[in-house]
Amino acid sequence: MSFDSELSLTAQARTERGKNAARRLRAKGEIPLTVYGGGDPASGTVNKRELGAFLRANGRNKIFNLNLDGAATAVKISEMQLDPIKGVLIHLDLMRISMTEKSEFELPIRIVGESEGVKLFGGILDFPTHSIRVRCLPGDLPDTIEVDVSKLGLGGHIEVRDLRLGDAVEIRTRPEQTLVTCVAPGAAEEAPAEAAAVAEPEVIKKGKGDEKEKK
Repeated sequence: MSFDSELSLTAQARTERGKNAARRLRAKGEIPLTVYGGGDPASGTVNKRELGAFLRANGRNKIFNLNLDGAATAVKISEMQLDPIKGVLIHLDLMRISMTEKSEFELPIRIVGESEGVKLFGGILDFPTHSIRVRCLPGDLPDTIEVDVSKLGLGGHIEVRDLRLGDAVEIRTRPEQTLVTCVAPGAAEEAPAEAAAVAEPEVIKKGKGDEKEKK
């Protein structure tokens, strides 16, 4: 997620509010967006095709310049709101980033190497954690965190505490959280069945939903 000053996306200012206005914008191929942090929120729209090309080329974890109202601001994608039925993008939330202050970021985990437990004993890698939270200056932020599993034996595991990211990057995820384990094939198949047998009824709690735009 390191900052590339040449990476940019252009947006147009948005003055209309409400669900109907948002629908009209999306019908014209524009995605509404809101920029938060470091001052008053700002509203705009970005062309759907341009945004799609940007995401395909760079993913959603890059810090980039947003050109809005004639000014370039360093931002990152905070949330991509999808239509619950159609699954299409309907709104984009961006967060302003100060290049001189530390911020929290979510970094993806990438597994590299071939585990000894897999290669020699036919084990299976279980990869429960796909990202972790870190705090640092944007200039010190790596694009991803590589976890080398080449020495991971059967029954072994790697935790967050085993990562070495240097003094400039502070890890905010729990140190005991498991990143990857190497389990025997039989254990991998039995675990779901055992969990289903002893699981208690799940209570689904409904939290406060995202604030919706007023009509």
